[in-house]
Amino acid sequence: SSVNLLSVRKASKPPDEDHAYGHEKIESLASYSQGVIILFFALLLFGESVRRTLAGNLVFHSEVAIAAVVFSVLVNFLITAILQRAERNTKSLILRAEKTHYFMDILSYLVIFSALLLVRLTGWPGWDIVGGVLVGCYVAWLAGQILIQAANELVDRSLPQSVLDELDALIKGHHPSILSYHEMRTRKVGERFFVDFHLVFRPEQNFHEAHEVTESLIEKIKSRFQNADITIHEDPEGGA
Repeated sequence: SSVNLLSVRKASKPPDEDHAYGHEKIESLASYSQGVIILFFALLLFGESVRRTLAGNLVFHSEVAIAAVVFSVLVNFLITAILQRAERNTKSLILRAEKTHYFMDILSYLVIFSALLLVRLTGWPGWDIVGGVLVGCYVAWLAGQILIQAANELVDRSLPQSVLDELDALIKGHHPSILSYHEMRTRKVGERFFVDFHLVFRPEQNFHEAHEVTESLIEKIKSRFQNADITIHEDPEGGA
């Protein structure tokens, strides 16, 4: 959590002379690192469940343990709800990783509670390994989702096809003086979209008018994607 806090502070800094595109990739890098850590602990949970079962460790019911688990679940659930709301508002990948961290704790506590209860009711200690394996597999899947998204941002993968289709419709329907567009490049870093492409106008098009059309198109795209960074080059028909 401390690393995440530091990463968010660094990533939120505005662009400067040495980082013209901003610092958002710090967040992607931190998210990838945390995804690796979460995956490691998921595998550790799985392995520890198997080891303790093979070693014949017994699970004992304890009223104090149950109370501690219930209290911990409530506290972590509150933190997770706050992180969920913040992630929804900011689309922050690091908040998603942090939420997964606390959600993993909640799952672990629930498995502990269920295992204690089932062992007490049935007398079969195998419930402990069943719960550990299920939680380990699910958390590993969550970690995988974080790793994939962080890796996509680090390697500048294009925006989803649905977003590209929406951009296509916005450009083609914006103004009759726009003949076409080409060389579109897109990427996502943190909560920001980066989009650049070339607009094609007729050679006789007045430069000032073409510029006004371009600027109005940029504003239209930004009104739809508020965190978009748009760069448009104006080309005459038949030009390079």
